[in-house]
Amino acid sequence: MKIGIIGLPQSGKTTIFRAAAGEAAGQVEEKGGIARAVVKVPDARLKVLSDIFSSAKITPATVQYLDLSFDLREREGRGKELERMLHELKPADALIMVVRNFELAGLSPEPQADLDILHEELILSDLAIVERRLERLEKEAKKGAGVSQEELTELREAKKLLEEGRPLRVSKALQKSPIMRGYGFLSIKPLLVVINTGEENAEVELKLPEGADAIHIKGRLEADLAELSPEEAEVFREEYGLEEPALPLLIRKSFEILDLICFFTGGEKESRAWPIPRGTTAQKAAGTIHSDMERGFIRAEVVAYDDLVRAGSYQAAQKLGKVRLEGKDYIVKDGDVIIFRFSV
Repeated sequence: MKIGIIGLPQSGKTTIFRAAAGEAAGQVEEKGGIARAVVKVPDARLKVLSDIFSSAKITPATVQYLDLSFDLREREGRGKELERMLHELKPADALIMVVRNFELAGLSPEPQADLDILHEELILSDLAIVERRLERLEKEAKKGAGVSQEELTELREAKKLLEEGRPLRVSKALQKSPIMRGYGFLSIKPLLVVINTGEENAEVELKLPEGADAIHIKGRLEADLAELSPEEAEVFREEYGLEEPALPLLIRKSFEILDLICFFTGGEKESRAWPIPRGTTAQKAAGTIHSDMERGFIRAEVVAYDDLVRAGSYQAAQKLGKVRLEGKDYIVKDGDVIIFRFSV
């Protein structure tokens, strides 16, 4: 899972990135104005499964966060740089948009105005791509060249939405379209708005873009806490009344906007978490582990996490009838522990 973090200059975007990176903040890769951090997804269930299976190692799911240091508004004279930055965002699964809600050099925060500016830039960026592609396809169609009518129809629908100032994510059909996915449109991606709130500033409610969600994070404070030991950080969180650290909060909300769940595999060698979209079939879930498993899928042996924990072992869960045999069309549920049987 890859998530791009964007925001206006001095919004605290990089501070949020550092808070999100947590323990990985010291391992951030920075190159060409782009910072990357691969973060392990905290999940207490993995340790429990590791104990049950006596696993040699634990492999959590991971999230890659990208912090891109560019201003979407400054397009003139920065064509190649902007193109490169947008290219980095293209494969992102979702976007985090950071808006400032703290005093800056005597300037009061205007988070709603900042959010509106950023949202408009995403719309304009997508609209420019749509218009260029439509113009080319319509010219080819007039010349009698073979043109995909499906692509034309979807691009015209996209143009209509964007001209209305609406993000492409409002259309589930466009979101699911393989044609639209190929363009890497920014406004089609799930969006989480992070309201970066100062320690002395009150939380605010914003009018969000359609299909977006929002959370408040005290970015500067969280970045400082990320550098402390977990025990020290917990003491400060209690003092400031912070219920949840920034990293698990961001990851949890990221999973929510992407509608992701996790299933698990377990054994002596490894207990591992595998993130998949909600509604994924057993056969497709097998493919996240290896394409051979999907291609040669026979069946899935499934036990719910809670049932396995209550049983105490996989063998005990089998004796209690909690391990089920499921076919390729079974819809995997969050927390399922699965052994895939396949043949190639």
